[in-house]
Amino acid sequence: MKISPDIYLNNLRANFENINIIFLYGTNIGLIELLYKKTSKLIGIDDSDPFCVSRIDGEEFKNNPSVLLDNINTINMFSQRRLIYLDLMHVSLTKNIENIILQAVRNNNNNYLLLIKAGVLKQSTFLKFFQNTNNSILVPCYEEKSEAIYSRIYHLFSKHKLNFKNNFIKDLTIKFNSDTLTNKMEIEKLDVFLTNNKDVTEEMILKLISRNEDINLNKVVEYCTNGNISEALMYFENIYENQGTSISLIRMFVNHFKLIEKILLLFETKKNLNIVIENIRPPIFFRKKEFVIFQCKVWNLKLIKIMLDRLIELELKCKLNNITEKTLLSQFILSTSLLARTRINS
Repeated sequence: MKISPDIYLNNLRANFENINIIFLYGTNIGLIELLYKKTSKLIGIDDSDPFCVSRIDGEEFKNNPSVLLDNINTINMFSQRRLIYLDLMHVSLTKNIENIILQAVRNNNNNYLLLIKAGVLKQSTFLKFFQNTNNSILVPCYEEKSEAIYSRIYHLFSKHKLNFKNNFIKDLTIKFNSDTLTNKMEIEKLDVFLTNNKDVTEEMILKLISRNEDINLNKVVEYCTNGNISEALMYFENIYENQGTSISLIRMFVNHFKLIEKILLLFETKKNLNIVIENIRPPIFFRKKEFVIFQCKVWNLKLIKIMLDRLIELELKCKLNNITEKTLLSQFILSTSLLARTRINS
C-alpha cells in the first residue's frame, strides 16, 4: 500500500506483524534518511547484530543480484524475522534490477523484513506491485513544502513566546531547504539559540540560519553526475535566478570533478579506494562518502579532463552572453546526465 510519510510510522506500528517490505523513495533524501532511522528504532532489532541484520548496498547488489534472495531465504535462528537493508540510493534501477527484486520478494517465505531506500522513481508496474500488495508499505518522499516549514517555525516561535510578523516568518522560510533532514537541523539549531538567548531580534535570527543556496546547487551537481536527468534539471529550474547562480554552479561542478580526479590519481598509487577517501584532505563528510565512491566508478580520468575543459568553455560563454547562459547550462546538465546514465547502465 502507498501511504504518506506523515502517517507512515503510525501505520507501520499498527500493522508491523503483517508487513514484509518497506520502500522509501523520492527526491527528499533527508526525509528518507530520517524515516529509515526511525524505522530501525521502531523495529527494535540491534542493527549491529550480523545474525539478525543484513546490509546490501547498490553496487554489491548489481554485481551479485542473488544476494537479495539468499538473504530472504536465510532462516534466522535468533529472532522472529531477519531484517534486510537494501540501499539503492546511488543505483539506476534498470528493468533487469526491478525484475530481480520482484522475483525475490514474490518468494513465499515471510520470515524477513526488507527495508529498501531509493532515489527518484517513475510510476511503473514495479512501484504498482508494492502499492497493491498487502504486505508492503510504499512511502514516496518529496520536497518539504514551504507551508510545512512555515508552520514549524511559527510553532517554534510560539514555544519561546516570541511574536514576529508573518512577513518575517515567510522571509525566514525561504532560507530553509526542500530537504527535511537539513531543515530539522536548522530548526534544532534555532531552538537551542532561542533557549539560550533573550531579547532576540529578526537580524540575529536571519544571521543564524544558514542560506541553503549552496545545498541546492550541490543537489544539481549530485543528480546530474549520477545520471538523474529530470531531477537535476528540476532543481536547476527551481533555484535559477541570475548569472551569479550559473557561475556558482559551474564552480561547484569544477570542484566536484577536481575531487574525483584527485581521488582517482591517488588510487593509482595506493590501489585502495576506501583508504584514499578516508585519508583525503579536506575530509569528505561521512554522508557523502558512498556518493563519492560511486562517482569514482562512473567517471575516469579521461572523461574528467573532457568535463573540466567543457566547464571552462561554459563559464567563458556564460560571462560573454548572459542572455543565453541559462540555456547553455541546461544543455550542459542534460548532456552530462545522459553521459553519466549511459556509463552507469553499461
